[in-house]
Amino acid sequence: MNSKLVMILVLLVLILGVGAYFVWRNGDDCSFSSKKRTLGIDLEAGLGDVNSVKGKIGMTDDQVRDFDELSKDLALKYDMLCQDRKQKRVNEATYLCRRNNMDQILDALRSFLVKAKTAAGLTDPSTQKEIVLKALSDLEDLEKKGYGAGCLTSMNVNPRTLLFSGHASEHSVQISNSGNNAFTYSVVDLPNGFLPQPSSGSVTVGQTVTVAIVRTAEPISNHSPVSFRLRDNFTDEVVVELDFDQQNANLYEALGENLKTLAAGQNRPPTVEDALKVVDVSTSASSDWKSVQNVDSLRYFLAAGLLSRVGSVEAANSALDMATAKNPDLDQQPATLILKGIVLNAQNKPREAIENFSKANSLAIGSKAQRDTTVITDLLSGAVAVSEGNPKATTWLGSKDVQDAVKDDPEIVDFAARSAKTSPPDLERALAEASANKPY
Repeated sequence: MNSKLVMILVLLVLILGVGAYFVWRNGDDCSFSSKKRTLGIDLEAGLGDVNSVKGKIGMTDDQVRDFDELSKDLALKYDMLCQDRKQKRVNEATYLCRRNNMDQILDALRSFLVKAKTAAGLTDPSTQKEIVLKALSDLEDLEKKGYGAGCLTSMNVNPRTLLFSGHASEHSVQISNSGNNAFTYSVVDLPNGFLPQPSSGSVTVGQTVTVAIVRTAEPISNHSPVSFRLRDNFTDEVVVELDFDQQNANLYEALGENLKTLAAGQNRPPTVEDALKVVDVSTSASSDWKSVQNVDSLRYFLAAGLLSRVGSVEAANSALDMATAKNPDLDQQPATLILKGIVLNAQNKPREAIENFSKANSLAIGSKAQRDTTVITDLLSGAVAVSEGNPKATTWLGSKDVQDAVKDDPEIVDFAARSAKTSPPDLERALAEASANKPY
């Protein structure tokens, strides 16, 4: 073999070696699976350790679920960021900053798992309780800051807390773009009892948009505060807290009484116009209300909920038709389909009602609110079946999630019974029979 051929082979090997290094450096090295191997993290086994000690260290099911979702979300965002870098969708400074934030969260996740595993191996894991919960708290604090904390973020949200008190049926957040690229946003994991408008949109550089959060006729969680997230297409997220008092938890009962009083003064049944007047009073304190996109459709949506609550079925149907005609996107919200199902059942259309409850549940699949939506739609479907004497009621009412929910919050039984035109005792009896047939 002559010297020239040897040199060519050596150069070829060097070129292939350098190429392989850069493929590894820019590919596998920045992937989540590679990072997990480096840190020696087994998330599936770690989740098992967490589940085995959760009761003895005071972790709730929601915290375990949040931890699992964080792990999956981090894996997805970690790999997405790598792809964004490769495709030049983010610059190097933004990539390094976000990568550093993700690595910090991953390190905190690893620290928590190590401590949970240690606790799982103890005869009395309660002795490790304070240490494990402190590690969980550190992880949650990092998660709240977000992957884009301290980076060249562009999505600014104000305010970060919405207080629903008294008879307020709407509050808004302002999303502004202080960066140098347009972005799109979406409202993620909004709890039951609230509806966003718009649920997504785009924000150009220097622009500010208003997103309204309105109360729906469904009962809200009895655990205040709750939260939702605003997520942009650069994987940045901002958490917005929803706080509410007991008076607002009973908002539709109070506004329903106001509506009946207004109509009684005119000596006639409540009309759509009457309901709109009550809605306008309820939203009058919101300075951003009139700047909300499709605000008129929200007025009719709120009016439909009030009219349904007081039994003005035809007027409720007219208001709901007007709301969706003015903004067809409302039909893609679970809350709209739930309300439509309630109105259809009041019009003696139980089959169509249950179909709408099923559609509402399908729309919630994949969201954090999926379980709560399933509880409401199954409970409503079961209540409709009870009112019809349909033996399929057990199919919905026997669900473990439904059984757990009615024990935790009996008020949702009254809501379902009233919405399905059945009596609370009949529904409670059906729930008890379903539980007896499916003991947990």
